Amino acid sequence: MPNYTILFDEDLCCPVCHEVFRDPVVLSCSHSFCKDCLQSWWREKPDPQCPVCKRRSSKEEPPCNLVLKNLCD
Repeated sequence: MPNYTILFDEDLCCPVCHEVFRDPVVLSCSHSFCKDCLQSWWREKPDPQCPVCKRRSSKEEPPCNLVLKNLCD
């Protein structure tokens, strides 16, 4: 029997704005966010950290999450 992964709406939503990802980026901790949401979050914090797990980000410009981008387009 094949193993299918079912994507739910919440899997395609940013944990900051709770909307479908727009220009998703991925952090080294593997959490993804809308690029604008992450930048806004970081402007309010002294250190760039993940809004979910609070791990410090090593990159000021996280890479695009192409898989999520393609799923959300």
